[in-house]
Amino acid sequence: MYRYNGKWYKVQPKPYEPERQTVKVAWSQIREPTLTKEDVYRRFFETQREDARILYPSFRKDAD
Repeated sequence: MYRYNGKWYKVQPKPYEPERQTVKVAWSQIREPTLTKEDVYRRFFETQREDARILYPSFRKDAD
């Protein structure tokens, strides 16, 4: 359970989804309620790709 701006939120992780992903998605929806679920998931996966690009760089010449 999380408290944000005086409201309590209970987050139930989806069975096929890691808890870290569920928590990040839930926090994004709580902080920015105008975003749709699709936008929140899109942002989550964009940050995942950026993190992977930084943590595991490709040394191939054809990689951008």
